[in-house]
Amino acid sequence: MELIHSHIAKQPPSPAQFNIPEIIVNIVMKLMAKNAENRYQSALGFKYDLEMCLHQLSEIGKIETFEIGTRDRCDRFMIPEKLYGRETEVKTLLDAFDRAANGSSELLVAGFSGIGKTAAVSEVHKAIVRQRGYFIKGKFDQFQRNIPFSGFVQAFRDLMGQLSSESDDRLQVWKTKILEAVGDSGQVLIDVIPELEQIIGIQPPATELSGTAAQNRFNLLMQKFVQVFTSIEHP
Repeated sequence: MELIHSHIAKQPPSPAQFNIPEIIVNIVMKLMAKNAENRYQSALGFKYDLEMCLHQLSEIGKIETFEIGTRDRCDRFMIPEKLYGRETEVKTLLDAFDRAANGSSELLVAGFSGIGKTAAVSEVHKAIVRQRGYFIKGKFDQFQRNIPFSGFVQAFRDLMGQLSSESDDRLQVWKTKILEAVGDSGQVLIDVIPELEQIIGIQPPATELSGTAAQNRFNLLMQKFVQVFTSIEHP
């Protein structure tokens, strides 16, 4: 988890501290860019820049600044993963996350199908990981209207998978917190989030309720379950 967090959210330290030419610093940072499209796309482009450095060093004894990547060409068509034309929406989402990280609740991204909701929401992933948060998402699909809470269930099944990848000590902490919240009714949530059983273990059968009583119990359990995870430590 620490490695993944560093890979996504932490910028590598600049080698400028080692008193090397600026252009070498730029080449190294380009090689370690977070987004794949910002790195060198070919060995030939990288080789050309290094040869330029070597040529300057042998001719004038120092490496002067020049624009790197001018001969870097990809040998196949690639569409960048960057999101275009959604700066305002992404800023709104990031602002909402900042407020949520300080204790408020934020909901909801909505709109017609195909307008890029999923892509926009994914833009906040790095910000969430940077603050030790968990990034989960669920989608209320038009073809799954017969499944109650389908979007929430999808999101929390994803969360259970993330928790399963943590250390045994951390997993035990989550198990204790969840069991304190749901008590003896954990099976109610396991029925809709099967992966939860991997975290809290096999639970006793829940008391049979009907109608409004069953719905109220489920709503209360779901509320307590969500509250376990929504804290300032890990928004």
